[in-house]
Parts: sequence; C-alpha cells; structure tokens
Amino acid sequence: MDTLDRKLQEIYVPRSYEPTQDEAQPPRKRLSRRAKFWVITLAAVGTVCLHLGGETTQLPHVSSPVSAVAEFDWYALEPSTDINWTPCYDGHLCARLLLPLDYLSEDPDGPTTAIALRMIPAASRGTADYRGTVLINPGGPGGSGTNLVERAGANISRIVGGSFDVLGFDPRGTGASTPRVECFASAAERNIWMTQVGHQFLNASDHTLGLYRAREQVVAAKCEQAIGGELGIARFMSTASVATDMIKITEKLGQEKLHYWGFSYGSILGQYFSAMYPEKVGRVIIDGVYDGDNYRGALWSSNLADMEAVMDSLFTYCHEAGPLRCTLYESTPDTIRARYFGVLDEVARNPIAIPLAEPPVILTRKALITQLFSSSYKPLANYGTIVDTIRAIETGNQTALTALAPKIVDPTECKCSSGTIPWLAENDAFNAIACGDGEEHPYDPEYYANYYDELVKDSPHGGPIWAVHYLQCAEWRVRPKWRYTGPLAAANTSHPLLLISPRYDPVCPLRDALAVRERYSGAGLLVQNSHGHCSLSAPSLCTAKHVRAYMEHGVLPKEGAVCEADELPLIGSVSDVSAMSLEDQELLEAIRGLSEVVPMFGF
Repeated sequence: MDTLDRKLQEIYVPRSYEPTQDEAQPPRKRLSRRAKFWVITLAAVGTVCLHLGGETTQLPHVSSPVSAVAEFDWYALEPSTDINWTPCYDGHLCARLLLPLDYLSEDPDGPTTAIALRMIPAASRGTADYRGTVLINPGGPGGSGTNLVERAGANISRIVGGSFDVLGFDPRGTGASTPRVECFASAAERNIWMTQVGHQFLNASDHTLGLYRAREQVVAAKCEQAIGGELGIARFMSTASVATDMIKITEKLGQEKLHYWGFSYGSILGQYFSAMYPEKVGRVIIDGVYDGDNYRGALWSSNLADMEAVMDSLFTYCHEAGPLRCTLYESTPDTIRARYFGVLDEVARNPIAIPLAEPPVILTRKALITQLFSSSYKPLANYGTIVDTIRAIETGNQTALTALAPKIVDPTECKCSSGTIPWLAENDAFNAIACGDGEEHPYDPEYYANYYDELVKDSPHGGPIWAVHYLQCAEWRVRPKWRYTGPLAAANTSHPLLLISPRYDPVCPLRDALAVRERYSGAGLLVQNSHGHCSLSAPSLCTAKHVRAYMEHGVLPKEGAVCEADELPLIGSVSDVSAMSLEDQELLEAIRGLSEVVPMFGF
C-alpha cells in the first residue's frame, strides 16, 4: 500500500466544526473615504452616487450604466487600463480591464486583451469589517467567471461572508473577454459540427479511433488558422498568463494579496498562482483538486480513479432511498445495477425513437452512459433524472421521454442569424488552454493503446469518454508564447492554501488532492464525505463553516478533518434543519443553492 492509500485510510470523520474564540484574526485595514453601505442610484444627470449616511458623494471609478439589466451588452463597455465600474444586471458592477496580451513583450504600447469583470460588492464596504475582494473561477478550462457570478455569486457571497466582494472574471480568450477564441465561423457551424460525432464511443482498437483522431485534426487546423497566428489569442492563453492577470486585477483593486476560490480547473489555476507568486497568497481555496503535474504533462491519466465508485453510488443511494423515492428500487444495490444495465443493453440492441422531442432524438446506449457520466459530477441534482429516464424506457412512456429528452441529449439549434450572444456561445478554449499548457506529445499508436487500456481499467464506462483528451492535445498545433515550467510547488506561501475534496470525485480524485497538498507547505485539506465533483455537488454546512472560518480568520481545518453532507441524492435531507440556528439555516441554504452550478471539468 503506497503513502497516499495509507492516508486515505487514516481519515477520520468529525461531524461538525465551530471556530474557537482564540483563533487568530489577521489585522484589518480601515479604508478611508469609503461608504458604510452603498446604494447605487441613477441621478438625473446619469451619475452613480454613493450614500454615506446623510451625505451623498460620487463613487470613484463608477460610470453611468450602458444598458438595461435584462440584457447587458459587454461590448458596449469601454475597456480601460483602470477598473472603471459600471452598474450592471441587478446591483452588480461590471468593467473591462485592459491588460498586456504578451507579458514577455517589452513594448509598453503592445497589444492588449480586455478582461471582463463582474462583481457583487460586499455589504461591509467602507467599514472596519471589510476584508477585500475574492476572485472566483468556475473551471473548464474556459469557463466564464462572470457567468458564474450570475448563477452562483449571491450564494458564494453568503458563504464567504459579507466582508468580501465576490468578483468573477472571464479568463483571456473566453466569455466576454476579448479577443475571444473563435475557431468556427459561427455558433451554428460549430453546433452542426458537434452533431457529426456519431453514436459510438471512442475505442482504441477499432475504426472509431480514426474517426475521433480526424475530428481533432479538423479542430486543430481550424483553430490554428483562426487564432494561431503571431498575435492570435491562442498563443497568449496559458495558465501562467491568467495567473498574472489575477495579480494585475488584485493590484488594480488596491489589494496587496489575492483572495481566491477556484473550482475544478480553477484548482490548477490556484496551483500555478501559488507556485509563481507565493508571496501574493492571501486566502486561496482550491476545490475539486486535479494534480497539476499530471495536467501540465497533458497526461489526463489520474482523473478517473474514483469514477466508477461515483457511478455506482446511484444504485446505493437508490436502495437507501427506498421504493417511494426511487422507482428503480430492488432488494440490493447490485440488483438495481443489473436492472439499469439491462435496460442499457436492450437500448444498445434497439435504440429508442423519440419523434416528438424538439429536435427529434434517437436514444442510444452511448447517450445513456454519457448521461450517467455527466450526472456523476452532480449526483444530487441529476440522479433523479436518470431514474426517471430508465423508468420511462421500461414503461415505454413517450410523453415522459419527450419531456426528458433535452436532459439526456443536449438539444442543438441551427440559427443561421447572428442572434447568439457571443460571450455565451461554446468555443474551443479548452484546447487552447489545456493543450497549450501541456507538454507536446505527438500521437503515438502504441502509447495511446496502452493509455486507453489503463483508463478503461480505471473506469470501463468513463474511460472511452475521457480518452479523447489525449487526442485533443496530441493533434493541437498552437504553442503558447509563455508556459510556466517551474515547479508546481511552494515552500513559503504568505498564507497556507486550503484544499477541499469530496471523498469520491469522478474526475479529480482525493489522491490527487493529497499529492498536491504535499507540494504546498502548510496547506490544509478538508475532505467532504460525498460523491460528486467539487464540494458544491453536495451541500454541507460543515464545509461552508470551514470556508467561512478560513476566509475571515485564516483558520485551516484540523489534520484529518472530514465533513458530512447534509443532503444525499434521491434520499434528501439527512440533517435536522429545525434544530439549526437561523444563521446556520441561511448558510446551508446558500450551499444548497450551489448544487446546480457544479463545473463540468473536461466535459
């Protein structure tokens, strides 16, 4: 048994956590000329004002709004080398910050990238309780931080506490940041391309390998042509550049050190930042931890160690939930499993037509395995849909299948107009970031055959899906101008990192978190006894309290700390909410609200 396996077995399970009164609090700076609270209003002259008790003064660096809340136009915002906030959406602030495209260039007037920022201001701004701004990253790589604020910012703000602003940014090349990764001529063209992948999984020993390789060659060639030139954005999207962007954003905010909560690929970004700028670490949480060395090697080989355990949890939770909550209930989890895969085997022989779905759908075994794979990221939110799908197939319920179809197979709309909002369209940022960060490894048939076999040993059902990542990077042609090649480790971060990992994460296993913790001296590790990707996948008041204690007081969990989930898939709540304080109930409600926004790392 190796060291990591021994540590996995040594974990103990304390039920809850309360910070003690003698836990040290860092000194907090009193900010001058700030509001005790702020209410943004539109004056008759279009000026945004700040109410200071009975006084009203203009808020520095806040300009007039450029559009209505319902449909904010990012491209109407004038980018600036300073953060000039504009009111946006509902009580948020937005800006576009100009930063150097090429950090290695010595030309102060060189090309720039405009980074989209969206912030929820802290209620405590201007008071002694104000602690600064927390940057958040949703993973991907290529996920939009501004969109994460839209979907989850209010709940994240409630968890970290009212003394912090919460700021989401779109990493260069993604979201509303410009220039943006655009390899296809339109969103419609890309959607049509994605429908051509077919109904068979990748298999390294049959004809599908050639098909999947050819598809990655097409994407690589189109991206090289569109964004791979001398000043093409794909050459400047490395994680090293994004980590440096975070330093620049933090400095523009007037902070000395970074506060950060990164999920999934965001854990990679946190590792890079902490290794490159250890003296700038304020509060850094990495949640759903992927081994940075494995990532930078473009190996994609450690991810699926716990995938099958998470998939199998569907059958265990169904059995524990009982027949009233799970219509697939049988006398044992193994019997439920056999029933589920029996349905899939029948679908493999006889795919199901769903003609009334919009658009019409053919339900295949691949579609159902892919549904299980994606649901493993957020079992609490999605296991019920799997149960409903299998039961509808068993009973031949076309009405139910028609309603469920968009949740089984992503619907594709073909819109030849330019109506798609550019910053919400899918793109190929994953390839530009992950493959650009990784070591070059041209396709090698013998190596890939062994790689594929090892993946499938780890996860017979997830391996054929995950194996495409190696092909993506093997065929990728654009190399970044700047890659960080130093050690992804730090012996002297200015404050210890906090790592958070579910006990069973489908794509970022706990053993990765244990390995990463050893590389960052003094880092703390909190294990959440749950299934799913990142701590967000299962609400835990205990976890939320640890996050709050770390953010506000810098306190790390005790060695071996484990938090239980307060709600389980198909089963429901397992905690007595009525016995909780009002504050705890509100904190639990906030963490519950995040279960729908679990990042879909690498998928």
